[in-house]
Order: sequence, then structure tokens, then C-alpha cells
Amino acid sequence: MAEFKIEEIDETTYGKFLEENPPDDPFSLLPFLLACREAFHVEPIFLSIFKNGTPIGVSSFSVGKRFGVPLIQLIPGRTYDGVQFRKLGESTNQKQEYEKLLSLQALEEFLERNFAFHQIVFPPIMTDIRAFQWAGAKVEPQYTYKVNLSTFSEERYTKSLIKELRSAKESGLTAQKCGIDELAALQKSSYGRHGRTPPIPTETLKVLLEKLDTSGLLKTTGAKDRSGRLLSAIAALRAGKDSYLFVGGMEAGGAGGASHLLYHEILKSEKENGMASVDFCGANTPSINLFKSAFGPELQVYFRIMKANSAITRLALLLKKS
Repeated sequence: MAEFKIEEIDETTYGKFLEENPPDDPFSLLPFLLACREAFHVEPIFLSIFKNGTPIGVSSFSVGKRFGVPLIQLIPGRTYDGVQFRKLGESTNQKQEYEKLLSLQALEEFLERNFAFHQIVFPPIMTDIRAFQWAGAKVEPQYTYKVNLSTFSEERYTKSLIKELRSAKESGLTAQKCGIDELAALQKSSYGRHGRTPPIPTETLKVLLEKLDTSGLLKTTGAKDRSGRLLSAIAALRAGKDSYLFVGGMEAGGAGGASHLLYHEILKSEKENGMASVDFCGANTPSINLFKSAFGPELQVYFRIMKANSAITRLALLLKKS
């Protein structure tokens, strides 16, 4: 019978595995994790799953301490994490899926032994999280919208979206590359209008985006008026043939269809550039969902799992709920 083991590896070994087995999203790529390390001062741990001594998967997590005990926490700005398995061709079979399940079981047991608390946000392609459910983890479904660019068509747009696009074009709005400083300032003002603080401090966000830009993962696009004023902006991360709308901001009231025009132009551009899909990175906020759904995307589910493995962390979670 196959033996599955989890061992810590260095970042070079981790990066080499992903070079040979490209991940489906950018959030597990080594350049992304190194950018997060510099921006957030977090220390990732790199793990490998071995089957009979052969590496078949890797994972990466942010390790911290609370109440004096080690725990796995989410890296700020990281939409998905989880496990990346070796590529075995396009076809899948039941044996491979069973091995993935056993691998996740070994990973869960490792995390339970070594950390007082762990949480993971698996990407939509990882829907089989039974190993964590069996271990008593709390599972929260999350949602995102994804556009398959091979079937992308403006015919799927809602009538209200088409009207907004017509208005934006008549107003002379255009989509073009924008600067990181511009985007970060616009995001800050977006949150400020609602009396909220951005999830990532503006200066920290700029450091993160600059590192990601240097690594070649980032593409920034903005919608500007005739005077060159930035009205809406998005930074997208790209991995292989897939694009992920990472962070953005907009002027008050949607700025006369600027955000509609921006999403539309990004979808068109990515299709023309041979990309396969665009992930909107979230469909969990009602007001934003209505906007995103107008582009005819597919709704996908992904899972966030949490597990307290010690009495002190279980007590902390209970106190947090009360």
C-alpha cells in the first residue's frame, strides 16, 4: 500500500516543482509568495507531499504565533492557496483522485500535529475537501465569477450593461495602462468614501504590486476620461493562460460606466491575447455581485476551511463568536 508523507522543503525545491508542474492560479507561485514576504513580513512554510518517497504535490502556508503557539494564517491578499499536484496529463482517473484524497488526509494530519490552528482557502478546482471535513474542520463555502474566454461573447451581456458601455464610450472614456501609484490612491479613496479602511494599507499595497510587477505577474489597466483622469482601475495577476482580477478601485458612483468599460475591455483584450479565462476573484458581496454578473460569467464555489487543534485556540474561536 502506498505511503504518503509530508515534509518541509526549501523555497528552491518548491519553486522547481511548480516550474515542472505549473499551478492553475498565481497565488501559489514562488514570485507571488516572495512578494508577500517582503510586503507583509510574513514567513511562508513550504511543504511537499511524498508518495513512496516521490514528491507528488506541494503546498505553502503563512506561519505565525498567537497565544505563544504556532498557527497557519491566511496571507493578506492571497485569494486562493491549498495544494498543487504534479501534472499527469489531461486525463484523470479514479486512482489519481483517490491518491489526492489520501494526500490531503496526510496533509491535514500533519497540520493538526504541528499547528494549534490552520485555515486554508482552496481554489474552485479543489472541491473534494472531505479529508478536512472528516477531521472536524469548519467549512465555509465562498463564491467567485469566472469567464471562459473561449465562449465569451457580448451577447451574454445584460441590457443595462450594454447601455452603460454605450454611455461610457460616448463620454470618451478609454481603457489604458495605469500606474501602480494611481491605482493604489484610487483604491484608498474608494474605501474612504464609505468610511472604511482598505484591506491592505496603501503603502503596503504599493510595495506588493511593485514586486509583482517586477516578477512579470502583474498587468494594470485603468479607465480614463478625455483629460486623463483615472476613474476606475484593476490590477490583474496572470498564471499560464488564466487571468485573475486582483485589486481595484473606482471613483464615486461607478464614474459613468468607467468600471463597466474597464471590465469589458479587459475581457476583450485577454481573449485577443490568447488567455483562457478571467477569474473575478470573488462573488460574495451583493452589490458587487450584481455588477459582475452582468458580464455573463459562470458562478463557481470554493471552500475556506478552519480547524482549531488545541484547547486554547478552540477557546479563542468561541470567544470571538460571542
